[in-house]
Amino acid sequence: MKMESMLRYQQIDGQIKSIISRLNGSDECIRGKKLGQFLKESEEKLKKMNKRAEELNASVARLKNVYAQSVKDFDEMEKGVEAAIDREELNYLTKKLSETTKSLGAIEKELNAAVREMEDITKRYDELRGKVPTAQIQYKDCRGKFEKMKKDCEPEVSRLRSQLQALEKEIPPEIMEKYQKLRGQKIYPVIVPLAGGNKCGGCQMEVSIGAKGKLDEKGFVVCENCQRLIYKPE
Repeated sequence: MKMESMLRYQQIDGQIKSIISRLNGSDECIRGKKLGQFLKESEEKLKKMNKRAEELNASVARLKNVYAQSVKDFDEMEKGVEAAIDREELNYLTKKLSETTKSLGAIEKELNAAVREMEDITKRYDELRGKVPTAQIQYKDCRGKFEKMKKDCEPEVSRLRSQLQALEKEIPPEIMEKYQKLRGQKIYPVIVPLAGGNKCGGCQMEVSIGAKGKLDEKGFVVCENCQRLIYKPE
């Protein structure tokens, strides 16, 4: 294998990596991602608040109906107490009145809690809705600037990719496959020199005697630890 071709390939690949890293590390990209995430989360929150508001509205309507019916029952029982003809009936109605009073209190408490939650949701909903339009404008601005930066880099990236394609013809397919596999795992550099006479220039682990023999024979060997391609510098 022509190690010069492989090293040149890695160098050009590194240049492309540097351009992409610069783009991804730009303020426009980072801020755009944060704004995009904010808009996505805001949409989900607004949907949840809408759903909860619908549930509360239905609950309030139900509670009001139950409350109205309980008040009606209370009035009828009060009249019954006045018209009671014996102590047994009076005790029964008095007990029912007490139970209905407690029930009305519980319903009022539940209604008040629902109303407070509705007010809180309305406040948070309005606050979030007020922030979204500004975030949308800022997101659009960031994306526009990022896309321009990306477009400005395209000619250089395209030129470098063309060089990579030309170099691939000089490199054995099995080596290219190993290289691309490691690059897919975000490992860089993939090709490293033998360091200190017997160590991988990447992970610094010692190369075994058997691997050292293959290195001397073939000019390169796969690191048994990190899987990088080790070559013997001249």
